[in-house]
Amino acid sequence: MRVPAGTFLVGQAYFRGPCRSAGGVVLAIDGTVVAPPTVGNASWITFHYAHRLAIRGGTLDGNGHAFWACKAAAGRRCPPGTTTLDISQSNNVSVKRVTLVDSKNVHVSIFDCAGVTLQGVRITAPADSPNTDGIHVALSRDVAILSATVRTGDDCVSVGPGTSGVAIHNIRCGPGHGISIGSLGGRAGEGEVRNVTVVSASLAGTQNGLRIKTWGKPFAGRVSGVRFSRVAMRDVQNPIVVDQNYCPGNVNCPGQSSGVKISDVEYEEITGTSATAVAVRFDCSGSNPCTGIRLRNINLTYDGGKPARSFCKNAGGSATGVVSPPSCL
Repeated sequence: MRVPAGTFLVGQAYFRGPCRSAGGVVLAIDGTVVAPPTVGNASWITFHYAHRLAIRGGTLDGNGHAFWACKAAAGRRCPPGTTTLDISQSNNVSVKRVTLVDSKNVHVSIFDCAGVTLQGVRITAPADSPNTDGIHVALSRDVAILSATVRTGDDCVSVGPGTSGVAIHNIRCGPGHGISIGSLGGRAGEGEVRNVTVVSASLAGTQNGLRIKTWGKPFAGRVSGVRFSRVAMRDVQNPIVVDQNYCPGNVNCPGQSSGVKISDVEYEEITGTSATAVAVRFDCSGSNPCTGIRLRNINLTYDGGKPARSFCKNAGGSATGVVSPPSCL
């Protein structure tokens, strides 16, 4: 399939496999595809059971400005937020050199997939656009995000429950909320998150840097085998943060303890500047303390080179090399 050069207004598009081409299907986009102001579904462009799918080039414009304005106006009933590109229950998928702008909600969703590669993807939305995550991965395995640039109003990349084997290499983030694992533990029966690697990342002006977030609820879960390496921060509010007391609005979770166990998490060669005095925060569960956290060669400063601080609660691990701020593990 090919979209020629030019700009095209396209309504909801749903593609369902299995695909009959033995070599898979290629969607080549030479122009710009624009979403209508309102899409009557949770996703605008969906590929379902599309094994061996390849998407190449072009721009997907989610046309989200009117939707964000509705959300910002108190008391208005707004249509549901819409994911721009939804790839679900599909294996061996490749997305290269695609630009996504102004999604109403999440820009790219990878759900219940295996063997997905996103390379050279560029994602842009205003810093104040709500819930415009760049790339969200859930219930999937063997996902690679390579050489991406993400500037949005929410997470640059978010990793949800039931996900393993995620490799994020050479990514630039900001503005936005940083790179997040979670939130997890919001309901019973969620799958674990394991084997997530972030290497050679840069984050500028983000709310968080490298974050693991779980609800302050007793539902069981696990995060393990996470590696953050060679990450540069610039003016990031919370460069390294584990928050196991997530409870927005203090509804249904005050006084409870997270049932998610976090272990075997490594931070190596994390450098740059924090926009707050506490550059490293491990706020872990009282009933399931964090274990096996490792810090190696950390250099984070605050406010023009001033020493930053660390905060630890229910967190255990080790520190090697030069670690600044000093470890509280």
